[in-house]
Amino acid sequence: MKTLPAPQSPDKKTIFLDLDETLVHSQCDPPPQRYDFVVRPVIDGERMNFYVLKRPGVDEMLEEIAKRFEIVIFTAGLKEYASLVLDRLDSKGVISHRLYRDSCKEIEGRFVKDLAEMGRDLKRVVIIDDNPNAYEFQPENAVPVKPFFDDLDDEELFRLMGFLQIAECFEDVREAVAYYLPEGNRMLPKLRLF
Repeated sequence: MKTLPAPQSPDKKTIFLDLDETLVHSQCDPPPQRYDFVVRPVIDGERMNFYVLKRPGVDEMLEEIAKRFEIVIFTAGLKEYASLVLDRLDSKGVISHRLYRDSCKEIEGRFVKDLAEMGRDLKRVVIIDDNPNAYEFQPENAVPVKPFFDDLDDEELFRLMGFLQIAECFEDVREAVAYYLPEGNRMLPKLRLF
């Protein structure tokens, strides 16, 4: 488990973003019809091809939220693969930190992201993830998103931007999550900021 260094901008809240099926979708050979780029990590001594499709709006969203939040990518993916994807995705250097599978806790075959061990005040962090297992320790800090595979009309990141803009106004982001995501309601306000 890796604790993050102190934030560079203490005034900014922290957003933990998942990678696969939240920001991008990747698949191995054979190549799909649509993809944005290819990464070729070596995993267990074998070079593999991963074809990566970016979720609509991801580039603009990262750039926009970096102005107001500390961005930490927290993925259950292997570093060999995920670091190559993030090198391509973060061409402008807006991501503050990267956490990989080795920072997760494995519980009965599930990879759980324990925000309590990240060196951040839990009232100032939110996690965005498509997998509820990932945030089972801190569900009150989580904004779920539907998984992304290949829908180029997907608007989930635009809805997310609407939530994040309002969440800035709350001292405790858990109150923002509770307000916008009452039990059983996953509809976020949709707002285009880019």
